[in-house]
Amino acid sequence: KMATRKMESSKMGSWCTVVTGACGGIGRAVVARLVARGARVLAIGRDCDRLADAYWDQPDVDVFACDVSTPEGMEALAATVKKRFDGAEGFVHAAGFDAVAPISMVRADDMQRLFALHAAFPLRFLGWMSKRGNHAPQSSAVLVSSLAAHEGAKGHAAYAAAKGAVEGFLKPAAAELADKGLRLNAVVLGIVETDMSRSWLKKLAPPQLDALRASYPFGFGSPDAAAAAIDFLLSPGAAWITGQTLVCDGGHSL
Repeated sequence: KMATRKMESSKMGSWCTVVTGACGGIGRAVVARLVARGARVLAIGRDCDRLADAYWDQPDVDVFACDVSTPEGMEALAATVKKRFDGAEGFVHAAGFDAVAPISMVRADDMQRLFALHAAFPLRFLGWMSKRGNHAPQSSAVLVSSLAAHEGAKGHAAYAAAKGAVEGFLKPAAAELADKGLRLNAVVLGIVETDMSRSWLKKLAPPQLDALRASYPFGFGSPDAAAAAIDFLLSPGAAWITGQTLVCDGGHSL
């Protein structure tokens, strides 16, 4: 109810940047950077109370609770953008989860959820955003991929497959969207210290964790470090960049 009241009190009109996963570490850091440079943000999450707690006192942030991995959630989000704003000038898909398991134990429903959230939703939302009247004249979208799709990360095959799908559609989608004045890029992140990564890092034996940390010359990433790269790709400073993947991994891939 608190999040709903926040939506009802928002100012009508203007463009917004839609940020999914806005209650997570990277999503919150992205929202903070956007607000700092004067952007209006529509923060998306599944938990109404968490959204309200995070953004109730921020006048430039509207909130909306929905499950974007479902067709109904995507449609509700699109309707909310048009109801509260003129449309979207930016889109960051930071929502995500990992179903860590050896390939012999990967469940069909986990695979469906992974692809629905990581790949199907952003593709459909970008399709909606590309339509006349739904986006600002010069708009930008940034998707979040993972280094797991580029290296042998045991137990992350299902997650890597979903992220690989994101990178697979990036260039053809960017080519279509360029005709409409909408840029599309992705960041490929190494390990960023968020609640999601901590949930599986803590399962590693100390020698394994030490070895993994040692493979990152500049250490594991912080949410703000990831957000800085995302914010750059959204910004006018990246106006000549589209269809690209920016690897941010603290030197790990070297």
